[in-house]
Amino acid sequence: MFQTYQPSGRFGLLTLPLWLAGLVIAAVLAYLYQRVLPYIPWIFINFVLTIGLGLVLGMFASKVVELGKVRNVMVAALIGLSLTLGALSAKYFFQHRQMIQDWINMTMVEKQVPEANRADVERFVRKNLTFMEHINARTEKGWEIGGRGGGIPIKGSFVYLTWVLEAIIVAYSAIAAPTRRAGEPFNEKLNEWASEEEVVMMLPVTEAEMVSQIKAATSVDELLQIPIPKTDESHEFAKYRVNSIEGEELEDAYLSVDLLTISLNSEGQEETKETPLVKLAVLSSAQRQQLQENASLLQEAMEEYREEIERERAAAADADAAAKAAADEIDSGDDEAASNNESEV
Repeated sequence: MFQTYQPSGRFGLLTLPLWLAGLVIAAVLAYLYQRVLPYIPWIFINFVLTIGLGLVLGMFASKVVELGKVRNVMVAALIGLSLTLGALSAKYFFQHRQMIQDWINMTMVEKQVPEANRADVERFVRKNLTFMEHINARTEKGWEIGGRGGGIPIKGSFVYLTWVLEAIIVAYSAIAAPTRRAGEPFNEKLNEWASEEEVVMMLPVTEAEMVSQIKAATSVDELLQIPIPKTDESHEFAKYRVNSIEGEELEDAYLSVDLLTISLNSEGQEETKETPLVKLAVLSSAQRQQLQENASLLQEAMEEYREEIERERAAAADADAAAKAAADEIDSGDDEAASNNESEV
């Protein structure tokens, strides 16, 4: 079986400081997130904001993986998980602080406490409104789905269930993005990501055996020996993608082959579906050059095929024109003969 890329499990020296910076950014995002939520009465928009928080955290986690050169999927997952836990913990922390301030202000107004005694009120509230008391108060109060004052009340265990769902949504995006990034090809020799991606060849799949041959290939050479079809009339294509480092043509690259299927949906719109056949096979510089040559041969074959089609269409058009001209000539002769017969009569 041919060699495929596998992450080395290493990570760079910048990973830790970038990780810490990501946690700070997660806390800032959590502050903004919890400040916006109370002003939105519609659960759908809250749901969208939660998804957005997860996506943004995933984006920053991926950046930590990229700049820190993390080639360890488990470490990448931990980065995403830590940013999730950091953001949600910061959210509850800021909400607790906000409730303390609200209770202090409310107590000052309701009890008509002089401003000079505000420090005493603050000490009393902070002592009695612990974090767990804050959580209990929030679950007892809950919120309403469908608008304030006329919606469906959500309280008690349903609040905990909502928080769990929020955590799952945020964690999914925050973890999936960096783990996906950590699995992308990296050149250990040059210590760089092979981030340049090029679609080298779109091979028309005219027979099912071509797909079977690609799947059954045991070497890169076999992947490059797929016969070139004589037509590009197909709804399926084998897409040959190469990941490499820009300007390093002599270094190893990584070949992926996807089956691209084009179809029409019920509304007559074109849809495409990609099915992986080969993922990140290690490609030597010589094999990469051979793939480029195959792509050139395919391009020449397709151009010859199109030129042949055009010639056949032109010949068919000329034949139709000649047949039409002959038919017109016969019709003209018949009309002339009929006119002569009428004259003789």
